[in-house]
Amino acid sequence: MAKQVKIKDIAKMAGVSAGTVDRILHNRGNVSQASREAVERVLSEVGYRYNIHTSAISLRREYRIIITMPTASPGEYWGTMQEGIKHALHEYCDISIDCNYAFYNQFDVYSCRSAFESIPDSAPDAVIIGPTFTEETVSLCSRLDSRKIPYIFVDAAIEGTSPIATFTTDQYACGELLGHILHSITPAGSGFAIFRNQRIGNRSSNNSVERKKGFMNYCRKNGAGQQIHETSFSVMTPEDNEKSVIGFVEKHPDIRGIAVLNSRGYIIADILNRHSLDHIKMVSFDLTSNNIRGIRDGSIEALLCQRPGLQGFLAVKTVIRYLLYNRTDLPLHTLMPIDIVMKQNLDFYREFTEL
Repeated sequence: MAKQVKIKDIAKMAGVSAGTVDRILHNRGNVSQASREAVERVLSEVGYRYNIHTSAISLRREYRIIITMPTASPGEYWGTMQEGIKHALHEYCDISIDCNYAFYNQFDVYSCRSAFESIPDSAPDAVIIGPTFTEETVSLCSRLDSRKIPYIFVDAAIEGTSPIATFTTDQYACGELLGHILHSITPAGSGFAIFRNQRIGNRSSNNSVERKKGFMNYCRKNGAGQQIHETSFSVMTPEDNEKSVIGFVEKHPDIRGIAVLNSRGYIIADILNRHSLDHIKMVSFDLTSNNIRGIRDGSIEALLCQRPGLQGFLAVKTVIRYLLYNRTDLPLHTLMPIDIVMKQNLDFYREFTEL
């Protein structure tokens, strides 16, 4: 990220000491009018934003944070998470933070292993983890625990680990909501289908597993989904999906509702749209650019959204509070709201739809 203006930079530009700048920012007095005017002029010119959490200790050292999560483009789920992280780093720009990413392909367990491998040995002050694969995450966290390196989860909670904080939605509840929505918008006796991603290494993501459990439990308890069929599709080779998806739907003509257990619902929606299969209602996850398009054209009925930007912001904020003040009384698991977005309320989410 771009180098942020620090107090020592302000002091140099204004021709005063760093202590003088500090006294002005904290309104401690004992500063001449000329010095105050010089400092305030520089503050205005550089657009300096004073952070109330900044301390003298934080200004004297640099903190190294590693963020490991799936690669993403702007407008995608993990891209929005990164925007939240950038926002937080800007808010705390007075604190010297060396922030590095260890990205991996969320559809490839071997890519995840490679990204995780060198993190503990690089000895960061803290790690923010966006986990996909359970076994690999548990292994990473065990190594971080042995080195007393604190870590935070975003997007998913992983059993058998000891994060200082976790920011995620309740994935089981998301699955139950999927079932409830499809039950509400499809005719009685409809069959349902679950679509999940194909992943190299034949592993399901932790979130998909929990969402499926919630979905199946809702359907079982409420008599929803006369038959529930399961299949997978490829994100890495989307050209392979057309034939397999249409063949699957033709094989199961009772399907009237589809639950896509991830943020790539638009891939299935586009196929259904091209083949005029508008009698099948589909629900997916997250306000990505492509899913927003699906909501607008009616090929996606509803999206369950998890506020990834807020998750990223809160994760960075929590890491900083922990490192600066050694806060150990932080909430261990903060659950995000689950927003249900449909065509009728889409425009109220302008911060997402204008990406």
